Amino acid sequence: MSTATASAKTQNHDPLLFEALLDPSERAVLEDFRSALSGLDDTVLNRAWERAEFPFDLLQPLAATGQLGRHLHPGAEPSHLLRGMLTAELARKDASLATFAGVSGSLFGLSVRRFGSPAQQARILPAVASGELVGAFALTEPGSGSDIAGGMSTTARRDGDGWVINGTKRWIGNATWGHEAVVWAKEQGGDGRFLGFLVPTGTPGWSAEKIEGKYSLRSVQNAHITLNDVRVPDTARLPGVESFRQISEVLKFTRLEVGWTALGNAVGAFDAALAHAVNHHQFGRPLARFQLVQDLLVRAEVNITSTLGALVQAARLADRDELQEEHASLVKLMAASQARETVALCREVLGGNGIVLENKVMKHFMDAEAIYTFEGTHQINTLIVGRALTGHSAFA
Repeated sequence: MSTATASAKTQNHDPLLFEALLDPSERAVLEDFRSALSGLDDTVLNRAWERAEFPFDLLQPLAATGQLGRHLHPGAEPSHLLRGMLTAELARKDASLATFAGVSGSLFGLSVRRFGSPAQQARILPAVASGELVGAFALTEPGSGSDIAGGMSTTARRDGDGWVINGTKRWIGNATWGHEAVVWAKEQGGDGRFLGFLVPTGTPGWSAEKIEGKYSLRSVQNAHITLNDVRVPDTARLPGVESFRQISEVLKFTRLEVGWTALGNAVGAFDAALAHAVNHHQFGRPLARFQLVQDLLVRAEVNITSTLGALVQAARLADRDELQEEHASLVKLMAASQARETVALCREVLGGNGIVLENKVMKHFMDAEAIYTFEGTHQINTLIVGRALTGHSAFA
Protein backbone atom coordinates (compact mmCIF):
# COMPACT_ATOMS: atom_id res chain seq x y z
CA MET A 1 0.00 0.00 0.00
CA SER A 2 1.42 3.40 -0.96
CA THR A 3 2.00 6.08 1.65
CA ALA A 4 -0.39 8.37 -0.23
CA THR A 5 -3.15 5.76 -0.19
CA ALA A 6 -2.65 5.07 3.50
CA SER A 7 -2.73 8.79 4.26
CA ALA A 8 -5.93 9.30 2.27
CA LYS A 9 -7.60 6.39 4.06
CA THR A 10 -6.69 7.85 7.43
CA GLN A 11 -7.74 11.37 6.48
CA ASN A 12 -11.14 10.31 5.16
CA HIS A 13 -11.79 7.43 7.60
CA ASP A 14 -12.43 5.01 4.75
CA PRO A 15 -10.10 2.08 5.56
CA LEU A 16 -11.95 -0.26 3.20
CA LEU A 17 -11.69 2.22 0.30
CA PHE A 18 -15.39 2.58 -0.50
CA GLU A 19 -14.59 5.80 -2.34
CA ALA A 20 -12.92 3.67 -5.00
CA LEU A 21 -16.46 2.75 -6.11
CA LEU A 22 -16.82 6.28 -7.48
CA ASP A 23 -15.64 6.82 -11.03
CA PRO A 24 -12.70 9.22 -11.56
CA SER A 25 -14.90 12.19 -12.42
CA GLU A 26 -17.00 11.62 -9.29
CA ARG A 27 -13.91 11.39 -7.12
CA ALA A 28 -12.75 14.70 -8.57
CA VAL A 29 -16.09 16.29 -7.66
CA LEU A 30 -15.80 14.95 -4.11
CA GLU A 31 -12.24 16.22 -3.71
CA ASP A 32 -13.18 19.64 -5.07
CA PHE A 33 -16.05 19.81 -2.59
CA ARG A 34 -13.77 18.85 0.29
CA SER A 35 -11.37 21.58 -0.76
CA ALA A 36 -14.15 24.17 -0.95
CA LEU A 37 -15.50 23.21 2.47
CA SER A 38 -12.07 23.57 4.02
CA GLY A 39 -12.33 27.26 3.16
CA LEU A 40 -15.46 27.77 5.27
CA ASP A 41 -14.45 29.47 8.51
CA ASP A 42 -14.94 27.22 11.54
CA THR A 43 -15.04 30.30 13.77
CA VAL A 44 -18.04 31.63 11.85
CA LEU A 45 -19.77 28.26 12.02
CA ASN A 46 -19.15 27.88 15.76
CA ARG A 47 -20.31 31.42 16.48
CA ALA A 48 -23.51 30.85 14.49
CA TRP A 49 -24.15 27.56 16.30
CA GLU A 50 -23.56 29.13 19.72
CA ARG A 51 -25.90 32.03 18.95
CA ALA A 52 -28.50 29.80 17.26
CA GLU A 53 -28.18 31.85 14.08
CA PHE A 54 -27.84 30.77 10.47
CA PRO A 55 -24.39 31.65 9.00
CA PHE A 56 -25.74 33.71 6.12
CA ASP A 57 -22.27 34.88 5.09
CA LEU A 58 -21.44 31.30 4.10
CA LEU A 59 -24.55 30.68 2.00
CA GLN A 60 -23.16 32.00 -1.28
CA PRO A 61 -19.76 30.30 -0.90
CA LEU A 62 -21.66 27.07 -0.28
CA ALA A 63 -23.93 27.65 -3.27
CA ALA A 64 -20.87 28.40 -5.41
CA THR A 65 -19.72 24.79 -4.97
CA GLY A 66 -22.62 23.77 -7.21
CA GLN A 67 -23.72 21.06 -4.80
CA LEU A 68 -26.86 22.58 -3.26
CA GLY A 69 -29.06 21.26 -6.04
CA ARG A 70 -26.84 19.20 -8.31
CA HIS A 71 -29.37 16.36 -8.10
CA LEU A 72 -32.21 18.61 -9.27
CA HIS A 73 -31.03 18.94 -12.88
CA PRO A 74 -33.13 16.54 -15.00
CA GLY A 75 -30.93 14.14 -16.90
CA ALA A 76 -27.75 15.26 -15.14
CA GLU A 77 -28.31 13.91 -11.64
CA PRO A 78 -25.25 12.53 -9.86
CA SER A 79 -25.31 8.99 -8.54
CA HIS A 80 -26.85 8.42 -5.12
CA LEU A 81 -23.43 7.22 -4.00
CA LEU A 82 -21.78 10.52 -4.89
CA ARG A 83 -24.68 12.48 -3.43
CA GLY A 84 -24.37 10.57 -0.19
CA MET A 85 -20.65 11.15 0.09
CA LEU A 86 -21.10 14.85 -0.63
CA THR A 87 -23.75 15.04 2.10
CA ALA A 88 -21.44 13.31 4.56
CA GLU A 89 -18.64 15.76 3.77
CA LEU A 90 -20.92 18.72 4.43
CA ALA A 91 -22.10 17.24 7.73
CA ARG A 92 -18.49 16.49 8.63
CA LYS A 93 -17.91 20.23 8.38
CA ASP A 94 -21.18 21.31 9.97
CA ALA A 95 -24.34 19.24 10.45
CA SER A 96 -26.54 22.34 10.56
CA LEU A 97 -25.40 23.29 7.04
CA ALA A 98 -26.04 19.75 5.86
CA THR A 99 -29.53 19.82 7.37
CA PHE A 100 -30.29 23.20 5.81
CA ALA A 101 -29.20 21.86 2.42
CA GLY A 102 -31.21 18.68 2.92
CA VAL A 103 -34.39 20.60 3.70
CA SER A 104 -34.09 23.04 0.81
CA GLY A 105 -32.52 20.84 -1.83
CA SER A 106 -34.02 17.46 -0.99
CA LEU A 107 -37.24 17.67 1.02
CA PHE A 108 -38.41 20.80 -0.81
CA GLY A 109 -36.50 20.38 -4.06
CA LEU A 110 -37.25 16.70 -4.58
CA SER A 111 -40.95 17.30 -3.94
CA VAL A 112 -40.96 19.73 -6.85
CA ARG A 113 -38.61 17.61 -8.97
CA ARG A 114 -40.76 14.50 -8.65
CA PHE A 115 -44.29 15.87 -8.39
CA GLY A 116 -44.27 19.44 -9.68
CA SER A 117 -45.52 20.69 -13.03
CA PRO A 118 -43.01 21.61 -15.76
CA ALA A 119 -43.66 25.29 -15.03
CA GLN A 120 -43.06 24.79 -11.30
CA GLN A 121 -39.87 22.86 -11.98
CA ALA A 122 -38.56 25.49 -14.39
CA ARG A 123 -39.17 28.28 -11.88
CA ILE A 124 -37.94 26.58 -8.73
CA LEU A 125 -35.25 23.99 -9.39
CA PRO A 126 -32.55 26.24 -10.89
CA ALA A 127 -33.18 28.83 -8.16
CA VAL A 128 -32.80 26.21 -5.42
CA ALA A 129 -29.61 24.89 -6.99
CA SER A 130 -28.10 28.39 -7.12
CA GLY A 131 -29.12 29.25 -3.57
CA GLU A 132 -31.34 32.11 -4.76
CA LEU A 133 -34.41 30.32 -3.45
CA VAL A 134 -34.43 28.56 -0.08
CA GLY A 135 -37.22 26.10 0.51
CA ALA A 136 -38.96 24.50 3.48
CA PHE A 137 -41.00 21.32 3.90
CA ALA A 138 -44.07 21.81 6.08
CA LEU A 139 -45.30 18.36 7.08
CA THR A 140 -44.97 17.83 10.86
CA GLU A 141 -47.67 19.28 13.12
CA PRO A 142 -47.80 20.04 16.86
CA GLY A 143 -49.95 17.00 17.53
CA SER A 144 -48.78 14.72 14.72
CA GLY A 145 -45.20 13.78 13.99
CA SER A 146 -44.69 10.07 13.63
CA ASP A 147 -48.42 9.56 13.00
CA ILE A 148 -48.82 12.38 10.50
CA ALA A 149 -50.22 10.02 7.84
CA GLY A 150 -53.28 9.40 9.99
CA GLY A 151 -53.31 12.51 12.12
CA MET A 152 -52.80 15.45 9.76
CA SER A 153 -55.14 18.28 10.71
CA THR A 154 -54.05 20.96 8.22
CA THR A 155 -56.74 21.31 5.56
CA ALA A 156 -57.02 22.69 2.05
CA ARG A 157 -60.44 23.77 0.83
CA ARG A 158 -61.20 24.42 -2.83
CA ASP A 159 -62.46 27.96 -3.33
CA GLY A 160 -63.15 29.08 -6.87
CA ASP A 161 -59.95 28.88 -8.90
CA GLY A 162 -57.76 28.50 -5.82
CA TRP A 163 -57.36 26.88 -2.43
CA VAL A 164 -57.63 28.07 1.17
CA ILE A 165 -55.25 26.41 3.65
CA ASN A 166 -55.71 26.35 7.43
CA GLY A 167 -53.67 24.62 10.12
CA THR A 168 -50.43 24.60 12.07
CA LYS A 169 -47.04 23.04 11.40
CA ARG A 170 -44.08 22.59 13.74
CA TRP A 171 -40.34 21.94 13.57
CA ILE A 172 -40.21 23.27 10.02
CA GLY A 173 -36.60 23.97 9.04
CA ASN A 174 -35.71 27.14 7.08
CA ALA A 175 -39.24 28.46 7.59
CA THR A 176 -38.35 31.69 9.41
CA TRP A 177 -36.26 33.04 6.53
CA GLY A 178 -36.75 30.77 3.52
CA HIS A 179 -38.64 31.97 0.47
CA GLU A 180 -41.15 29.21 -0.18
CA ALA A 181 -42.48 26.04 1.42
CA VAL A 182 -44.19 22.88 0.31
CA VAL A 183 -47.19 22.78 2.64
CA TRP A 184 -48.88 19.41 3.00
CA ALA A 185 -52.61 19.34 3.75
CA LYS A 186 -55.65 17.09 3.54
CA GLU A 187 -58.36 18.07 1.11
CA GLN A 188 -61.44 19.28 2.94
CA GLY A 189 -64.38 17.41 1.49
CA GLY A 190 -64.13 15.07 -1.45
CA ASP A 191 -61.97 12.00 -0.85
CA GLY A 192 -59.74 13.65 1.74
CA ARG A 193 -56.70 13.48 -0.53
CA PHE A 194 -53.25 14.50 0.66
CA LEU A 195 -52.17 17.54 -1.33
CA GLY A 196 -49.00 19.59 -1.58
CA PHE A 197 -48.89 23.34 -2.22
CA LEU A 198 -46.07 25.77 -2.99
CA VAL A 199 -46.63 28.65 -0.59
CA PRO A 200 -44.43 31.77 -0.59
CA THR A 201 -43.61 32.63 3.01
CA GLY A 202 -44.87 36.18 2.55
CA THR A 203 -48.39 35.04 1.68
CA PRO A 204 -51.11 36.72 3.81
CA GLY A 205 -52.15 34.41 6.64
CA TRP A 206 -48.72 32.76 6.91
CA SER A 207 -46.94 33.21 10.24
CA ALA A 208 -43.65 31.58 11.27
CA GLU A 209 -42.28 31.82 14.80
CA LYS A 210 -38.77 30.59 15.56
CA ILE A 211 -38.56 27.76 18.09
CA GLU A 212 -36.21 29.01 20.79
CA GLY A 213 -34.09 27.09 23.28
CA LYS A 214 -33.10 24.33 20.84
CA TYR A 215 -29.77 22.73 21.75
CA SER A 216 -29.14 20.54 18.73
CA LEU A 217 -28.56 21.70 15.15
CA ARG A 218 -28.75 25.19 16.63
CA SER A 219 -27.99 27.00 13.37
CA VAL A 220 -31.02 25.44 11.67
CA GLN A 221 -33.94 27.82 12.04
CA ASN A 222 -36.94 25.65 12.96
CA ALA A 223 -40.34 27.28 13.16
CA HIS A 224 -43.88 26.90 14.39
CA ILE A 225 -46.09 27.85 11.46
CA THR A 226 -49.67 29.10 11.59
CA LEU A 227 -51.72 29.04 8.38
CA ASN A 228 -54.81 31.20 8.73
CA ASP A 229 -56.92 31.28 5.56
CA VAL A 230 -53.83 31.17 3.37
CA ARG A 231 -55.08 31.53 -0.19
CA VAL A 232 -53.09 30.14 -3.12
CA PRO A 233 -53.99 29.63 -6.80
CA ASP A 234 -54.52 26.17 -8.22
CA THR A 235 -51.19 26.56 -10.05
CA ALA A 236 -49.52 26.34 -6.61
CA ARG A 237 -50.66 22.74 -6.15
CA LEU A 238 -48.17 19.97 -6.94
CA PRO A 239 -50.15 18.06 -9.60
CA GLY A 240 -48.33 14.76 -9.03
CA VAL A 241 -49.53 14.40 -5.43
CA GLU A 242 -52.75 12.54 -4.69
CA SER A 243 -51.98 10.53 -1.55
CA PHE A 244 -49.49 10.07 1.28
CA ARG A 245 -47.66 7.60 -0.96
CA GLN A 246 -45.98 10.49 -2.77
CA ILE A 247 -44.85 12.03 0.53
CA SER A 248 -43.43 8.66 1.56
CA GLU A 249 -41.50 8.47 -1.70
CA VAL A 250 -39.73 11.73 -0.89
CA LEU A 251 -39.08 10.63 2.69
CA LYS A 252 -37.55 7.37 1.53
CA PHE A 253 -34.73 9.19 -0.22
CA THR A 254 -34.29 11.92 2.37
CA ARG A 255 -34.15 9.26 5.11
CA LEU A 256 -31.18 7.76 3.28
CA GLU A 257 -29.65 11.23 3.05
CA VAL A 258 -30.02 11.75 6.80
CA GLY A 259 -28.12 8.50 7.29
CA TRP A 260 -25.23 10.09 5.39
CA THR A 261 -25.62 13.20 7.53
CA ALA A 262 -25.30 11.09 10.68
CA LEU A 263 -22.17 9.49 9.28
CA GLY A 264 -20.57 12.81 8.38
CA ASN A 265 -21.38 14.27 11.78
CA ALA A 266 -19.67 11.30 13.43
CA VAL A 267 -16.62 11.65 11.19
CA GLY A 268 -16.35 15.32 12.14
CA ALA A 269 -16.18 14.33 15.80
CA PHE A 270 -13.63 11.64 14.98
CA ASP A 271 -11.44 14.17 13.16
CA ALA A 272 -11.23 16.25 16.31
CA ALA A 273 -10.70 13.27 18.61
CA LEU A 274 -7.91 11.78 16.51
CA ALA A 275 -6.11 15.11 16.20
CA HIS A 276 -6.36 15.64 19.94
CA ALA A 277 -5.07 12.15 20.70
CA VAL A 278 -2.05 12.64 18.46
CA ASN A 279 -1.19 16.17 19.58
CA HIS A 280 -2.16 16.29 23.27
CA HIS A 281 0.28 14.89 25.83
CA GLN A 282 -0.24 13.33 29.26
CA PHE A 283 2.39 11.59 31.40
CA GLY A 284 5.05 12.71 28.95
CA ARG A 285 3.68 11.10 25.80
CA PRO A 286 0.86 11.57 23.27
CA LEU A 287 -2.56 10.33 24.31
CA ALA A 288 -2.52 8.21 21.16
CA ARG A 289 0.13 5.97 22.71
CA PHE A 290 -2.20 4.82 25.49
CA GLN A 291 -4.03 1.54 24.90
CA LEU A 292 -7.33 2.76 26.35
CA VAL A 293 -7.32 5.81 24.09
CA GLN A 294 -6.63 3.64 21.05
CA ASP A 295 -9.54 1.45 22.11
CA LEU A 296 -11.89 4.46 22.05
CA LEU A 297 -10.63 5.52 18.63
CA VAL A 298 -10.86 2.06 17.11
CA ARG A 299 -14.39 1.52 18.41
CA ALA A 300 -15.37 4.82 16.80
CA GLU A 301 -13.68 3.83 13.53
CA VAL A 302 -15.48 0.48 13.52
CA ASN A 303 -18.82 2.29 13.85
CA ILE A 304 -17.91 4.70 11.06
CA THR A 305 -16.74 1.95 8.71
CA SER A 306 -19.74 -0.34 9.25
CA THR A 307 -22.14 2.56 8.79
CA LEU A 308 -20.35 3.64 5.63
CA GLY A 309 -20.61 0.13 4.20
CA ALA A 310 -24.36 -0.02 4.81
CA LEU A 311 -24.93 3.44 3.33
CA VAL A 312 -22.85 2.63 0.26
CA GLN A 313 -24.92 -0.48 -0.45
CA ALA A 314 -28.19 1.42 0.09
CA ALA A 315 -26.99 4.11 -2.32
CA ARG A 316 -26.16 1.48 -4.91
CA LEU A 317 -29.65 0.05 -4.50
CA ALA A 318 -31.05 3.53 -5.06
CA ASP A 319 -28.92 3.92 -8.19
CA ARG A 320 -30.48 0.70 -9.51
CA ASP A 321 -33.97 1.92 -8.52
CA GLU A 322 -34.20 -0.95 -6.03
CA LEU A 323 -34.25 0.99 -2.75
CA GLN A 324 -37.25 0.07 -0.62
CA GLU A 325 -38.72 1.92 2.35
CA GLU A 326 -37.35 -0.65 4.79
CA HIS A 327 -33.84 -0.26 3.35
CA ALA A 328 -33.87 3.48 3.96
CA SER A 329 -35.25 3.00 7.47
CA LEU A 330 -32.65 0.35 8.29
CA VAL A 331 -29.65 2.45 7.31
CA LYS A 332 -31.04 5.61 8.88
CA LEU A 333 -31.61 4.01 12.27
CA MET A 334 -28.26 2.21 12.07
CA ALA A 335 -26.33 5.32 11.07
CA ALA A 336 -27.97 7.56 13.65
CA SER A 337 -27.57 5.04 16.48
CA GLN A 338 -23.93 4.32 15.74
CA ALA A 339 -23.19 8.02 15.29
CA ARG A 340 -24.67 8.70 18.70
CA GLU A 341 -22.26 6.20 20.23
CA THR A 342 -19.34 7.44 18.14
CA VAL A 343 -19.61 11.08 19.21
CA ALA A 344 -19.71 9.95 22.85
CA LEU A 345 -16.52 7.93 22.36
CA CYS A 346 -14.87 10.91 20.71
CA ARG A 347 -15.94 13.24 23.52
CA GLU A 348 -14.35 10.83 25.98
CA VAL A 349 -11.01 10.99 24.13
CA LEU A 350 -10.84 14.72 24.82
CA GLY A 351 -11.73 14.47 28.50
CA GLY A 352 -12.76 17.85 29.90
CA ASN A 353 -11.59 19.56 26.72
CA GLY A 354 -14.38 17.75 24.91
CA ILE A 355 -17.13 19.95 26.32
CA VAL A 356 -15.63 23.20 24.96
CA LEU A 357 -17.18 24.38 21.70
CA GLU A 358 -13.93 25.42 20.03
CA ASN A 359 -12.66 21.85 20.30
CA LYS A 360 -15.49 20.83 17.92
CA VAL A 361 -16.57 17.51 19.43
CA MET A 362 -19.36 18.92 21.60
CA LYS A 363 -21.14 20.49 18.63
CA HIS A 364 -21.16 17.12 16.86
CA PHE A 365 -22.22 15.46 20.13
CA MET A 366 -25.24 17.75 20.49
CA ASP A 367 -26.18 17.62 16.81
CA ALA A 368 -26.27 13.82 16.88
CA GLU A 369 -29.36 14.00 19.10
CA ALA A 370 -31.53 15.77 16.54
CA ILE A 371 -30.25 13.57 13.73
CA TYR A 372 -31.21 10.52 15.79
CA THR A 373 -34.81 11.74 15.99
CA PHE A 374 -35.83 13.44 12.74
CA GLU A 375 -36.67 11.79 9.41
CA GLY A 376 -38.29 8.99 11.35
CA THR A 377 -37.56 8.34 15.01
CA HIS A 378 -35.52 5.27 15.90
CA GLN A 379 -38.72 3.55 17.00
CA ILE A 380 -40.69 4.32 13.83
CA ASN A 381 -37.86 3.15 11.60
CA THR A 382 -37.60 0.01 13.74
CA LEU A 383 -41.29 -0.73 13.15
CA ILE A 384 -40.90 -0.21 9.40
CA VAL A 385 -38.03 -2.70 9.30
CA GLY A 386 -39.90 -5.06 11.62
CA ARG A 387 -42.93 -5.02 9.35
CA ALA A 388 -40.76 -5.96 6.38
CA LEU A 389 -39.06 -8.75 8.34
CA THR A 390 -42.17 -10.37 9.78
CA GLY A 391 -44.97 -9.42 7.44
CA HIS A 392 -46.87 -8.05 10.44
CA SER A 393 -47.43 -4.39 11.22
CA ALA A 394 -46.89 -3.39 14.84
CA PHE A 395 -48.06 0.17 14.29
CA ALA A 396 -51.00 1.18 16.47
